[in-house]
Amino acid sequence: MKPTPEMVEEAKNNPGGWVYVIEGNYGPNDEVPPQAIAGAWQVDNNGEIMKGSFRVNPNYIKK
Repeated sequence: MKPTPEMVEEAKNNPGGWVYVIEGNYGPNDEVPPQAIAGAWQVDNNGEIMKGSFRVNPNYIKK
């Protein structure tokens, strides 16, 4: 999986964190069920997505 331009932008706001791939429409204050998270990209301390860092969520259920 390759990060989208939106994910790259989101990474800039989350240095040292993660950018999640979520299926469905959830607002910023909505609770996202674990099975809706396809996986996540790790973000380095400079706010850049780390190559090869995508982790698949084994509990993800594709809709």
